[in-house]
Amino acid sequence: MPADASLLINLSAGDAAYGYLTVKALAQAHREAVKDIVIVIDSIKAPFATFYDHAKRYAEPKYSENIRLITEAVYKLKDEGLADKIIELKTGDPSIKKLAAQFFNNRLKETHDFRGAPITAYMVGLANCDTKYVVRYDGDIILHQLPGTDWILEGIKNLETEKDIIAVSPCPSPQKSIDPAGAKFTDIHWFSTRCLLLNKELFMQQRPLIDIKYWPELTARRVLKRTYPPAFESIITKSLKSKLFKTRYFIQEDTWFIHPEDKGQLFLELLPSIIENVKAGKFPPAQAGNETVDLPAWKNYLQLAKD
Repeated sequence: MPADASLLINLSAGDAAYGYLTVKALAQAHREAVKDIVIVIDSIKAPFATFYDHAKRYAEPKYSENIRLITEAVYKLKDEGLADKIIELKTGDPSIKKLAAQFFNNRLKETHDFRGAPITAYMVGLANCDTKYVVRYDGDIILHQLPGTDWILEGIKNLETEKDIIAVSPCPSPQKSIDPAGAKFTDIHWFSTRCLLLNKELFMQQRPLIDIKYWPELTARRVLKRTYPPAFESIITKSLKSKLFKTRYFIQEDTWFIHPEDKGQLFLELLPSIIENVKAGKFPPAQAGNETVDLPAWKNYLQLAKD
């Protein structure tokens, strides 16, 4: 019987080249443990920003073509039983204003942060999950968990017994060494949107996430044009930390994930083998303790495995 939990994955045009493979692996990892798999496809273009190459990121017709490709991939996953609810978030969506009021008391209305990363898409995803718990991933996460287990089930046990724990995460990298007698988790005041099992019911009770104490800082950021709009994870961290909530990170070998920064041709070529090896708990020594996918190390590791 599945837990009272949803799997939520956010995707955008940038995930078109690899999203089918990464999302499929995540969906397969959690299909039996969750009631619903919800996927948000964000096609809204962020406002102009100098932090990144805005013209290149949203160049047409490539941008629209990538949205088409990732949308096709998601509906293929639905046909395969690996997605239940698909939300295509587009410019002008009527839910945007409503969610800005609910989450931010209308103190922040932008759809993306200063890096061009989503804000609205995260809120839309959470609002469309009808379960007590939500495990949310970015679309490029590569996950390991022990065969026959699901880390979110252990995570839910922690959320149910620890009042100050509102979120749980796997270890963000394989460990360099494991002490069987050592601590199995660590609790910190940080709430990453990259990979997080959230007590959504409790989280929604904390809205609005921008209170009067945060207004001066938010106003200064906007006026000075410094890291504005702030990242969604920074907003929720500031809000939840003020209420003494924490994230519990598992730090044993049972479950961990890695994340790519370079998603170029080498990554695309190696990805199927990386997913397969990570699933089996195998990785190059240089990857230990490193959340970012070490492509040169993986290239050498996979080549040696062939020889």
